[in-house]
Amino acid sequence: MEPVAPSKKADRQPTSREQQRLETRRSLAEHAIRLFSEQGYYETTVEEIAAAAGVSARTFFLHFPTKAAAAFPDHDARVQDFITRLHAGAPHTNPLSQLRSALDTGFEGESPSRLVRYRLLSEVPELRDEDARTDRDYEKAIAAYLILHWGESIETEVRANAIANAVIGVVRATLSAGGAYGIDPRAATAEILWRMFGSPFEDPLHSV
Repeated sequence: MEPVAPSKKADRQPTSREQQRLETRRSLAEHAIRLFSEQGYYETTVEEIAAAAGVSARTFFLHFPTKAAAAFPDHDARVQDFITRLHAGAPHTNPLSQLRSALDTGFEGESPSRLVRYRLLSEVPELRDEDARTDRDYEKAIAAYLILHWGESIETEVRANAIANAVIGVVRATLSAGGAYGIDPRAATAEILWRMFGSPFEDPLHSV
């Protein structure tokens, strides 16, 4: 998926059929994560997940291509929401400050199932691979946003991609630690990013 700038289409209300499909998808994901946690990822079958959600295995595969993908049900919507937050700042806003703000608000409404998923990442290579694949969409969105503000050149492309990779690495590390050790991933991410990107030029000059 190639992230794009937000559009007004995102405000359209889903039809009843789309809402039913969304509810089925969420139900499959919730049962998948629960079963992975209770009885193990490898011990859980697609048939068991589907049965718990009250649908067939065929329906499962209409929603998710793999068992691992079921642990990341709202990925596309979260990426689009992140892009919207990135572009919500005023044109003159420092892009790194806006990036920190977009990441900070992204932790609002963290679901318990997401924290369970991050506890599972350390145990299941397939889930780590899926997590890395989905993270790439966030990295693309960050890099595109920074290049938009800094202008297109080889130098800015390198800088933007390096920052995007580093930022998502920080978020991944704090979320994993949140799942494993119970730390506050939002606070840890905010502090680490401030140490990485905080600049005296963003503060008022003390001499004037």
